[in-house]
Amino acid sequence: MRRFCAIGLALLAVLGGCAGPEARLRRYQTAFMDLFDTVTEVTGYAESREAFDGWAAVIRDRMEELHRLYDIYYEYDGVNNLRTVNQNAGIAPVAVDRAVIDMLLLAREWYELSGGAVNVALGPVLRIWHDYRTEGERLPPMEDLTAAAAVCGIDDMIIDEAAGTVFLAKPGMSLDVGSVAKAYAVELAVKAAREAGARSLLISAGGNITAAGPPPDRAYWRIGVQDPDAAAAGTQGYADVVRMTGLTISCSGGYQRYYTVDGQTYHHIIDPATLTPANRYQKVAVIHGDPGVADLLSTALFILPYDEGLALAESAGADALWIGADGGWRATEGYAEVSETLGGYGAGEGT
Repeated sequence: MRRFCAIGLALLAVLGGCAGPEARLRRYQTAFMDLFDTVTEVTGYAESREAFDGWAAVIRDRMEELHRLYDIYYEYDGVNNLRTVNQNAGIAPVAVDRAVIDMLLLAREWYELSGGAVNVALGPVLRIWHDYRTEGERLPPMEDLTAAAAVCGIDDMIIDEAAGTVFLAKPGMSLDVGSVAKAYAVELAVKAAREAGARSLLISAGGNITAAGPPPDRAYWRIGVQDPDAAAAGTQGYADVVRMTGLTISCSGGYQRYYTVDGQTYHHIIDPATLTPANRYQKVAVIHGDPGVADLLSTALFILPYDEGLALAESAGADALWIGADGGWRATEGYAEVSETLGGYGAGEGT
């Protein structure tokens, strides 16, 4: 069985009236569905639909450009993208856009910081799991996964900043940037929109929501964190609501892509240490000021033991919620302060 879920976060209604000059601002929303294999929703306040549509077009154009650069599946005329890099593994360096190099440098930094929990060079292993998940009937043999892991060394991803090239040194290597690409693209798209004049803006892309500037009548957006049990059942329900602005919340969960073999579910978040799906948590949510870091951290914290994940989050200045396999909650104090469920209770068990 193959199953895909809805996004793990949602913008909730922001209530309240506008006063003074801000009364001219109205809320607008749009969505596009053909980038990064997810639905991207853009919400913002503007003086007119025309102004909002202009900012949304800037966001879409920048994300479409980055989608093509970060794509590992398709080629595009005149573009050297990650598919080009993968196809040239063991053959030659590939000249790429600076946005590719910067994203891969961030991913490599977080490989080191996470002790290898997030590895964009794990493509050969992830491809095996993807193929078996698509087939939906069997588990991949461990000997195949182990053989694939032999060409997943991050040190063999050679980035030459001066030359503007990326080279995968071993034949058979491939990059998979699912743990960072969407959020990193959103970060660059938000920057472009703000340069175009957007001030009150929120972007939802898959399991990530970035709040860039508050709504006009309050200091925060209210964002729903999807209940993993409801998501797995294909229904809508929220485990929590957080209040934030100027930040990104990123969620990782085993309910997003999975299949079932002999009554056991196997999801898409693979632990590089075991080459099998991580099984400590149902869901992890991370709040951080950098969208790419939030995305990488949510994957790392979903994989790592709690104590290691907590130390990593604290070192990065991030806040986080862990929903365990048994349904129990743990959260940092900073997360609890913005949570409508935990209500400032601080770290520890929630409801």
